[in-house]
Amino acid sequence: MKLENLAHHINLCVKANNGIKLASWLSTNEPDHVDALRKANIGSTRDSLSKKYMNKFASPWDEICIAHLLAVIAISENRMEDAYKEQASMVNAFLRFFGVQTNWVLTPLWVVLTELRQLAHDGDVELYNQQKLTTCCEDAARICNKAFTMCVTDRTSQPAESRKWGVYRAVNIVLKCYFKVNRTNLSKNVIRAIEANSDIPSLEQFEMTDQVTYRYYQGLLALLDENYSRAEGELSFAFEHCHYSSPRNQERILTFLIPLRMMKGSFPTVRLLKRFPSLEGLYGRFLKSIREGNIVEFDRALLDLEARLVQLNIWLMIVKVREITVSRVFRKCWLVLNKPSRVSIPAFHAALKVAGSPMDIAEAECLVANSIFKGFIKGYISHDTQLVVLAKTDAFPRLGVRVLRNGF
Repeated sequence: MKLENLAHHINLCVKANNGIKLASWLSTNEPDHVDALRKANIGSTRDSLSKKYMNKFASPWDEICIAHLLAVIAISENRMEDAYKEQASMVNAFLRFFGVQTNWVLTPLWVVLTELRQLAHDGDVELYNQQKLTTCCEDAARICNKAFTMCVTDRTSQPAESRKWGVYRAVNIVLKCYFKVNRTNLSKNVIRAIEANSDIPSLEQFEMTDQVTYRYYQGLLALLDENYSRAEGELSFAFEHCHYSSPRNQERILTFLIPLRMMKGSFPTVRLLKRFPSLEGLYGRFLKSIREGNIVEFDRALLDLEARLVQLNIWLMIVKVREITVSRVFRKCWLVLNKPSRVSIPAFHAALKVAGSPMDIAEAECLVANSIFKGFIKGYISHDTQLVVLAKTDAFPRLGVRVLRNGF
């Protein structure tokens, strides 16, 4: 296929406002036209293509077609950094066209942005392997943010045809880019841009896939701010509405939702973990340690999995879950003593030593006080007599019904 043929097909799509067909012609993942395009233009360079085709097609389609072809050639030759650069050039040219159109061009926008993000990742992998500075993903984030801005600021189209109907899909792509390059601080800027614009349709009016993805990232941002109650609400919505045919996305959501629920004393079932073996590998040892009240094994798992937990930003939550394991040790001690109404601090101190957590008695008293504060124990400490005075009923309440502080 010659470049003239590609331009002809694109022209027909533009005249008919056929976004779906236009998206297929602009995609680097459509094997039929991509293979034909590549075979008919073997050995082409930017200079040769520019001399032959620049200004021959209406702007910006000359730039778009040339960059698209060069991206296809670079991908076939496994030159991923070059492929990203050509795709970025194509997207920037496409955005000039996009900015004066209505929402019929949203479908091709999603295709070119998604492929831009994928090629950015591949380009950075290539650069990393060559021991060079990785810049593709950060550059892709800026381009995607530009597309998002063009959706948000559409003030000329009729409401039903507005590019604002692409706001949440666009912001989701931007958030993926920011999380990829660990620039989550910039995520709040794009979210504020949405919240400050009252003309944007409510989130509930958008497709469920857009809602789920947006709520997922909202949950992650709340998690980073240690707003655990909001994080749980956002991630719960995302999981409950995530399509059943997307187990990988369900697993991503559960990766963060499980420790949030564990902090409240709600643990995943064996059946759920069997569906997601990687999550069983991540949380299985902690759950077993909590059930057994085994502080030593919990700490060993925490040490073994520390790098992975830090990478996921959930290490602090798992440390907080350790408090449940400690409270289980106190409960076991109380049961061994035949459920007395008063237990001495030295008795709890001895129980911690037996559980493999040696410490001085003052630290043991602090752990008891913390368990009382967090609702694991109902009672109070008499410091002078070194006694813990327990409630007559339900001294160690079930985790699911204990009184929570700030929701956790």
